[in-house]
Amino acid sequence: MTQDVTTQRACTVLVVEDEFLVRELAVCELEESGFHVIDFPTADAALVHLESHVGETAVVFTDVQMPGRLNGLDLADIVSRSWPSIGVLVTSGGPLVNPTKLPSCARFVAKPWRAADIVSRVQVIATRCAGHPATL
Repeated sequence: MTQDVTTQRACTVLVVEDEFLVRELAVCELEESGFHVIDFPTADAALVHLESHVGETAVVFTDVQMPGRLNGLDLADIVSRSWPSIGVLVTSGGPLVNPTKLPSCARFVAKPWRAADIVSRVQVIATRCAGHPATL
């Protein structure tokens, strides 16, 4: 069975987190809630995926601090400028040093978070964004 791009995008979430166990928790909970999840340990890898799969993602859930050229705030900024229809949920174990760096379309949730809260927030963001095609 194949899904069209609109249906696939409506339920695809990118989880970007360098801590394996935290990433796996988010992935498992989101998949159990019916989302198609693709996960990455770095923002750099997630951006490569986004660039080559335009229109297939509804939500990006990203940590702030991670190895690589880009951090989660950089990724959130790129996503908000390049694909404004993709929802962004940002998380961090510490406070945002500069909250103004968070794009206006992005939402923040502090660690430690409860898996049920992440699923609920992603559901709200995905529902809000589902009717808008992603564009470059």
